[in-house]
Amino acid sequence: MDWFNENAGVMVLLLTVLSVVAFVALIVLVVTLKNRIAVQRLKMVGFYSRNADSRENYAEFTIGNRSLNDVGVMEIGLQNGKINLDFTELYMKKANLNRGTRIVIDQRSSITFRMTEEELSSVLLETPKGKKLSRLRLYVVDLPGNVYYGRMHAVRKLLSESMRGKLPPVAKDRQAPQEEAPAPLAENEKKGEA
Repeated sequence: MDWFNENAGVMVLLLTVLSVVAFVALIVLVVTLKNRIAVQRLKMVGFYSRNADSRENYAEFTIGNRSLNDVGVMEIGLQNGKINLDFTELYMKKANLNRGTRIVIDQRSSITFRMTEEELSSVLLETPKGKKLSRLRLYVVDLPGNVYYGRMHAVRKLLSESMRGKLPPVAKDRQAPQEEAPAPLAENEKKGEA
C-alpha cells in the first residue's frame, strides 16, 4: 500500500497520458470512417482504344465510384477548354435507359461508355478556322451538385490524330517563294564604305 501512496502522482500522470492518446485515436478513427462512408469519390478514366476486328478507333470513358455509397449522376460531359459538352443523353441512349431514368453508380462499381472517333470529332467546337481542340476533361455532376473532373490525355491524343488526319494534304510541288536578290551597290556606295 505504501508503494501506491508513493507513486500515486506517477500513476495519475500515466493514466492521463493514456486517456489523451485513446481520445485522439478515437477521433482519428471516427474521422477516417466518416470520410470512407459519407464522402463520395468519383474517379474518371478515358482510354484511346482500337477495335481489333474493324480497326476503328474509339474513346472509352469509365466513371468509377470509390465510396461506400451509391452516387446519383445528374450530368456527364466533356469539357473542351471552357465549354461543357453534355453527353448525358448520349450515355442514356447507349445504355438503353429511358428518359427520366436516374443514372446511379453503385458503391465500389463503375459505368462505362464508348464514343467513336466521328462522334467525338463532331462535338468539338466549330470556329471560323475549323474545329478547335483545347484542354479536355471529363466531368460528372452528382445530384447534390458536386462536380468531379478527370483528365483525358489519351482521348485528346485520339482527337488530335483525327483532326490531323482530316486536314488536306500539303501539295508537294509547291515551293516557298524565293527571296529577291539585293540590288547591286553603286560604285559611290562601295567607295563610301571603304
